[in-house]
Amino acid sequence: MPKADDRIVLPRIDDLQELNVMLAERLEEWAQAYKAEGKAEGKAEGEALALQKLLKKRFGAVPSDVLAKISAASLEQIDAWLDLVLDARSLDDIFGPTTC
Repeated sequence: MPKADDRIVLPRIDDLQELNVMLAERLEEWAQAYKAEGKAEGKAEGEALALQKLLKKRFGAVPSDVLAKISAASLEQIDAWLDLVLDARSLDDIFGPTTC
């Protein structure tokens, strides 16, 4: 879905062939951008699921506040938590004090 700041500014074009070439180039750029965005989102979702699975296996049921932190976290934060899972003695060692 286009965002509000994704306005298209077209230069003056005097030739339909030139317009076709320009549009083809633009479409390719957009396709690459959306593809990269999708890959990043997919990687973050996959790592979040892996983190949840490791936490459950190591510590049992994962509290809802921890799941909420994971779902709101950046890929970098999830990576940092993944690095802590094997050495942590408790969920608090990874996420700090939990409310549950």
